Amino acid sequence: MFKLACSRQARLDYEFDSVTWWDYIQAGKRGSEYQKILAQGLTRSQVAIQASESSTRTVGTMLLQLIYNMITPGVEVDRVLNGPPNDRWLDAWTEYLTGKGVALNLKSTVTSFNMKGAKLGSVTVNVNGVVRDVVADFYVSAIPVEKMTKFLTPEMLAAAPDLAKIKKLKTESMNGIQFYLGRDVPVVKGHVVYVDSKWALTSISQHQFWKGVHLSKYGNGKVKGILSVDISDWNTPGDKKVFLPAKQCSADQIKTETWAEIKAHLGEILQDSDLIDWYLDPDIHWGNLTQTPSANKEPLLVNRIGSLQWRPAAATQIPNLMLASDYVNTYTNLACMEGANEAGRRATNAILDATRSKAERCRLWPYKSPLIFKLAQDADQLAWDLTHPKGESAPVIA
Repeated sequence: MFKLACSRQARLDYEFDSVTWWDYIQAGKRGSEYQKILAQGLTRSQVAIQASESSTRTVGTMLLQLIYNMITPGVEVDRVLNGPPNDRWLDAWTEYLTGKGVALNLKSTVTSFNMKGAKLGSVTVNVNGVVRDVVADFYVSAIPVEKMTKFLTPEMLAAAPDLAKIKKLKTESMNGIQFYLGRDVPVVKGHVVYVDSKWALTSISQHQFWKGVHLSKYGNGKVKGILSVDISDWNTPGDKKVFLPAKQCSADQIKTETWAEIKAHLGEILQDSDLIDWYLDPDIHWGNLTQTPSANKEPLLVNRIGSLQWRPAAATQIPNLMLASDYVNTYTNLACMEGANEAGRRATNAILDATRSKAERCRLWPYKSPLIFKLAQDADQLAWDLTHPKGESAPVIA
């Protein structure tokens, strides 16, 4: 970690993005506990990717920022909402936008992007069965990467060759299940990483952070606690109740194995009698009568080695098409809402630049490191410049 802290951005981008976390920390030469906690535990549960495939740039940078936050007075390492997301975030944001005159067209499906010369001429949308072409000055696409690649026509790629790179980006499953409990089980004041779990589980007990929220007003009134769980490994067989990978399980089997793996870690803290109901991410679908195997309609972008070069800028080579999804090249460099937020800010700035607007630009937050490392980073930059031919550089984050 000290070596990464002393490295300049060019080395992180150009060298460490091509080194797996497993190789960087020499996990293959270490014991099983080292591998389980410092290799797999820091990748599967956080970014849903194997340590043998994940980028050292991504994992190392993320871990450094967590460490810096831990040692900085007044800075929170981990923040969560103070109430149900719909109440505290989504509904409030929707109300704010509509109050500003924004029209939200729900139940609308994009069917094609239509070029007109070198620009995007329109987007065809199916709105409740009615197909129409939407014409606008600028288009901002927040469509996920696995969906966006299907819209890339030869005409679009001729105008914006860089968009072809996103076809090389990969996704994995990292989906959630909620357990509704008859009593509140706080566990710890934060997130729990179940390092020994086959399905790479993490959880958080929500109600302890929702001051003033009475769960008795929701549902049938019997719920006293909510345990929200992420399942980050859908390819490894379970080892408690269902000895199959999650992707081959029915919804009930996913519930059964996840609950059993959590109970195996928490012991007597959690009882079967606590479970009132559960809710699995509705993006998990089944294609046959036996309900197996499952398909995930909302996978997560994962940062495999070398993937930085395939991530596009928010401003594309099509002058009126901007991107605002979590696969955009950002400082955040992780598939999360902060990454998508930054991409949205970059898309906004790109439109302001294109229109030569004098309006204030959206603020961006590059990662910072303590000043104590500056001299070492400057020396590393000099070493980099001396050992690399002029013109050879890392992927640039504007």
